[in-house]
Order: sequence, then C-alpha cells, then structure tokens
Amino acid sequence: MTRAAVVGAALLAVLGCGGTTDPAALPTPDAVIRLLEQGNRGNVAVTADGSDDPRLRPHVYPLSPIQTAHAVVDAIESLPRWEVVAGKDGVIWATRRTRLFRFVDDIYLLLLPAHDSTAIFARSASRVGKSDLGQNRRNLGELWEAIQKGVNSKR
Repeated sequence: MTRAAVVGAALLAVLGCGGTTDPAALPTPDAVIRLLEQGNRGNVAVTADGSDDPRLRPHVYPLSPIQTAHAVVDAIESLPRWEVVAGKDGVIWATRRTRLFRFVDDIYLLLLPAHDSTAIFARSASRVGKSDLGQNRRNLGELWEAIQKGVNSKR
C-alpha cells in the first residue's frame, strides 16, 4: 500500500468515514483494544496507563488525529526495517524486521482523539518465539522517539 493510501485510509478512518484496506488483515479498533487488554508477556509489549516503563505508556501528541496519523506514517517510513502495512478506523498496522534473523514483529497503533490532542496506544508482538529479549519494548521506544522527532521538527 502506498504512503498516500495508508495516510488517506487512516485519516478517513479517524474521521469516521471508513477506508480501503483488507478487513481480514487489519484488526478493528475493538480487536486492538482486546489485544492491549491482554497485557505484556514474553514476546509482546503493550502500552498501559501508569506503566513504570515510559516506552509502555500511551503517548499523547498536541495534534489533530489527521496530523498525528501523518506524523506516525512519516516516523515509520523514516525507520530502517519498518513498514506501514495498512490503516483503517484509527488503527495503523506496521511491521519491523529484526536485523539478524529477519523475524517480523507486528505493531498495532490505535489513535484516539483526546480533547485537542491525539492519544496513541500501541502493541508490538513477535510472530514467533516465546521471548523477544526486550525487542518489542525497544520497538515502541524507537517509534515514540521517531514520532517525537517528527513532531518537534514541525514546530
């Protein structure tokens, strides 16, 4: 999917107008919420309010949902071995391949309007294995840093 299509689908979705993506491949917002509620385990990292690890806290950006979706897609495209897969209904799905063994981690982002900003909840999960040696936490940290860098550069 092209960058324009992903941003367009994410923006339309955030505005409640739907989007064009394979509904079988991309989870609904409710499905992402259920995944987030499952919490952290050996090969999964999820955000939760009040987490001791700042990488595992939802992040709020002083941007509209549309601007936030653009910032997320720009951030993902700036990162090596990351790829935006799809976006719809406020959900953005990205993948990241590990450097050495090329394992794929799935990252689901849920963008929720919050007054005059947008909150992002996230889940990063390895497709294989029972332990990720902390990689999924690092994935989220890398993503938050890239998004913040993009947000700061636009101010």
